[in-house]
Amino acid sequence: MENSKTGKIIALSTSTDDKGVKREIGTLMVQSSAPSGLSRIGRLSTRTAFITLEKDLMDYYEGSLFHNTEFPTQGKIVVSETLVPYIYKSGEKKGQKQDPKTRGKGGAVITHNGKPVYRNSYFTTDMSEQDVLLSSDPVTGSTSATDMQE
Repeated sequence: MENSKTGKIIALSTSTDDKGVKREIGTLMVQSSAPSGLSRIGRLSTRTAFITLEKDLMDYYEGSLFHNTEFPTQGKIVVSETLVPYIYKSGEKKGQKQDPKTRGKGGAVITHNGKPVYRNSYFTTDMSEQDVLLSSDPVTGSTSATDMQE
């Protein structure tokens, strides 16, 4: 899917690893629709994931990727929920923890056994991979994401 700001399919950036080595990478946003809700018969939901491409793969895919076309590699987007937040490795949020999952925008933080749930999605070529979804605790209050940060 093309970047709404640049109009490009692949967003270029520079990444610096732990040893200070810089490299040019590209980020590609992919989306798919998957059944969800009521035993997966309720509705279709859109899933989004980001694929990081090294320079040689950016060059390989650049001519074959277009807005609203299928990704040339077979795969799917998998959702994984966890109790451990992702720590951003680069960009303006570098070193910060991922925000927990909430009940709608600005809603209460969703918890599992009293701990905040973090939701991630990723693209995989392993078609046997399954979603990992944690059951939510009953709603008892309206704790916001800011209240849950340490």
